[in-house]
Amino acid sequence: MHKIKKYWVFLANIFLVTAAYVNYVLPKGDEFLVIFLIPLVFVAAPYFISVKSIGFLLLANALMFIFYIRAGVLDGVDVLMLISLFAFASAASLGIKILVRDFVRFNKNNIEGNRKKYNIIVEDLENVERKGRIIERELTRIARLYEITKQFGSILKLQDFLKVLFDFIENNFKFEAAHLLVTNGDSIVQGISRKVGKSFDDTVQNEYEIDYKALCDYMKTVSNSQVYLERADDSKTFDRIGFRSNVFFSFSMNMKNISAILAIEGSNKLGFDRFGIIIPQIALELRRVELYEQVEKLSIIDGLTGVYLRRYLMDRLDEEVDRARRLNLTFSVGMIDIDFFKKCNDVYGHLVGDVVLREVADVLRASVREVDMVARYGGEEFCIVLPDTNKDLASAVAERVRKAVENKNIQAYDVVINSTVSIGIATFPENGKDIASLIDMADMALYKAKRKGRNMVITA
Repeated sequence: MHKIKKYWVFLANIFLVTAAYVNYVLPKGDEFLVIFLIPLVFVAAPYFISVKSIGFLLLANALMFIFYIRAGVLDGVDVLMLISLFAFASAASLGIKILVRDFVRFNKNNIEGNRKKYNIIVEDLENVERKGRIIERELTRIARLYEITKQFGSILKLQDFLKVLFDFIENNFKFEAAHLLVTNGDSIVQGISRKVGKSFDDTVQNEYEIDYKALCDYMKTVSNSQVYLERADDSKTFDRIGFRSNVFFSFSMNMKNISAILAIEGSNKLGFDRFGIIIPQIALELRRVELYEQVEKLSIIDGLTGVYLRRYLMDRLDEEVDRARRLNLTFSVGMIDIDFFKKCNDVYGHLVGDVVLREVADVLRASVREVDMVARYGGEEFCIVLPDTNKDLASAVAERVRKAVENKNIQAYDVVINSTVSIGIATFPENGKDIASLIDMADMALYKAKRKGRNMVITA
């Protein structure tokens, strides 16, 4: 096809030169009109033939024009001007062709480059979106697991806690067997094993039990409280402890007086990571169960109000500070004082004052969550501990408590008392990074509320 176009250029040029000569011969012909159409051929020539061919075409025209000079049609100047015009037309057309070609090539490369960049950006966005969905699903799962662990809050007996714990593990994780070992110093308090599908009652004398002492000794030899091990890496440990699966991981949880080891068989690395998230919560709940069992030996409940005593409050605050530091969490403390309580005692007597203390304590417990803590700090002062609660939320809770007390009509024997409370709020770690600082800041906020007129909430 390209050769046909090439020949057409030469044929068109020959045709126009011949036509010019014919017009010269004819009596009424105008050979110059045809000659001045030849530059159009040279304008089109760069698009069909090479520069070398254009040069040859110029030379051929020059030879033909020499014939015209001999015929007396043109003179030397005319031929020079015509050849120059043809050359200029070809050069201009060639220049335009090159510019257009480079422009198209540049834009094509630019468009192609932008398309590649666009595709890369789209691919990156799709990867980010895909990873975001994976992270979102994982966060949702973790949040759900964390919320589920809060159901442990209503369990106070160790045996009940272990039953719920094993049910929770089986319902939310994939594994073959779970083992929990509770120790007190060097002595084993209790060891429980449970295979998937077994009821909790079957775990007391379960055929799937392992060598708990060997597990305890092994955990003492490792420096980390979290262990993930495969049989291919250490088959002797599997055989010595009595693990049947090819993978196990275990976590050590150290409380104040007791320790616990949770070992899981037949799971995977993802399960290990997920367990690592909830282990601190399980340890906290075990610690709470441990403390409750100490109640039988050492009372921690205020006999008058039914809320916790100050010594238990300080233990709980110590745990909460430690937990918040490890997990980078926050919690709030509220100091509460009954307004004009001394005047109430002076006017109505201490028996009525005791009723007021009990009723206010009941209102406090009813106004906070089950995971929150209410304690009698001393006299007519109470303290509330609000885990996982920032200052704004704590202020809202305190305001709810204040309104509930204000709206409560306290029937004390033959009189009806309307009491109010002043509340000071402090938040970890914003207002203090230890117990003493938090209580001091909450106290300062409380006294500020007193000075401002009582019956209000002030944050540190």
